Amino acid sequence: MSRDEFPKSVKDALAKRVCYRCSNPNCKAMTSGPHTEPERSVNVGVAAHISAASPGGPRYDSDMSSEERSSIENAIWLCQSCAKLVDADSGSFTKRTLVRWKVTTEAEVLRLLGGRADSDYFPQPVAALHAPIPQIGGLSYDDARMLLLQAGWQPIMNHWSHASNPDMRCGNGLYFWEKGYHEIVNACPTGLAFCKFALQDVYGNHLVVVTAGEVFEEIDATAHVWRWYFNYEDTDS
Repeated sequence: MSRDEFPKSVKDALAKRVCYRCSNPNCKAMTSGPHTEPERSVNVGVAAHISAASPGGPRYDSDMSSEERSSIENAIWLCQSCAKLVDADSGSFTKRTLVRWKVTTEAEVLRLLGGRADSDYFPQPVAALHAPIPQIGGLSYDDARMLLLQAGWQPIMNHWSHASNPDMRCGNGLYFWEKGYHEIVNACPTGLAFCKFALQDVYGNHLVVVTAGEVFEEIDATAHVWRWYFNYEDTDS
């Protein structure tokens, strides 16, 4: 039976996004290093499938397309030991768990870039015309939202009728809406269950925060910040 394997470009990008470190937070083993021959290196890492590459595999999702199964969104970088572990016990290592590992590890590596790990905020020039950006990568949206509010960012609240939109009545959309997070723009019911939120500062800048991960309160699973970016489409600047 055919398998939806990752192309080399996905494997390379996935490994680099975590600095070739295992994404299991209880492991964090380095998976690449020097070979005894000076012009070579050793790699003991694996681009593992979050949802299996073929039917019958661990965490297989029949609703996913072949392209989705072989995309980087369905991949997590692990050492060989952890890759075998998560597939041997898929009941313990669920899709939600692996997505959380991936988001948290990538966010941690992002904070380490440039030696910024000890700072609560990303550095910005004195002349920067936007509110400070806290280190929100990998945090739950609840925690990230609190830090953003403390830094001066305010939710762009949608009208109450926004809750009836089709792209809000799926995935985590209604969960966040009912919590009073009316800055949510839309929600995705498939893949990594992305949700998009919009905030603004006193300078008129619009900040978009994207979360990933399904919310299951009964097992304390929640969505974590995947990425964030400025949106100038609705501003005059």
